[in-house]
Amino acid sequence: MTFRTYRIFFISLIAAALVVALKYLLHHFELEPITLGSLHGSVISGVVFVIGFLLSATIADYKESERIPAEISSTLESMSEDALSIEENYPKFKAAAYQEQLHAIARGYLVDLRSSSRKSVTRMELHNLNKLHSQMEKAGVPANFIVKLKQQQAILLRHLFRVNYIQRITFVPSANILAWSIVVLAATLLLLTDMDPFVSSTVITGAIMFILVYVLQLIRVIRTPFHAEGKTRDDVSLFLLERTVDHLGDRKKAAKKR
Repeated sequence: MTFRTYRIFFISLIAAALVVALKYLLHHFELEPITLGSLHGSVISGVVFVIGFLLSATIADYKESERIPAEISSTLESMSEDALSIEENYPKFKAAAYQEQLHAIARGYLVDLRSSSRKSVTRMELHNLNKLHSQMEKAGVPANFIVKLKQQQAILLRHLFRVNYIQRITFVPSANILAWSIVVLAATLLLLTDMDPFVSSTVITGAIMFILVYVLQLIRVIRTPFHAEGKTRDDVSLFLLERTVDHLGDRKKAAKKR
């Protein structure tokens, strides 16, 4: 178990422990000028509502990102099988180059989905399919087959753009600033409030701060679904794409032997 792997838990635990320690010191020196009232519950409820709103919005993009690798993999393998089928029915078209291009696209996705670079390898590899579609036309392949492949090409490009957008854009940045601000204000309110019994109220204060800090860190992590490999436990897995790369590599070798 490493600190990097469980850093959200440890940081939240440390933050909660610091709040509890500070609460003890303030109580010991009688520096709690605020009296516990009914508005305290309303403040905490408001904080939870704002953070819950941010988490639900961020989770929606994260869940979409989880589906994208599977959709990319299925589309690439479908295009691969279609290319082999076209070669069988229209021998003038050779599928080896198409299989090689699909393999290059799949390998490009493995790099670009986790990369923050503005230069996209996959984007250029996808556009290179247009030359192969022109070769299909010259080989007498019916237009409906080519149109299907072009539609799948557009789907792959859309997935790439969608991931790039999710990776770079923060959902309502001002709302994130608000969330951190109200958590700090809530912590300050709890620290300066005189609560009885002291021990149980301090434990509850620590638990509340642990949950709030944990959720805020979780939002920060999952709003970037594709971190560099191994950076967090919450990254979207690309194992399906890795398997597709291996599969397309085998298809490429088989096509070259024909």
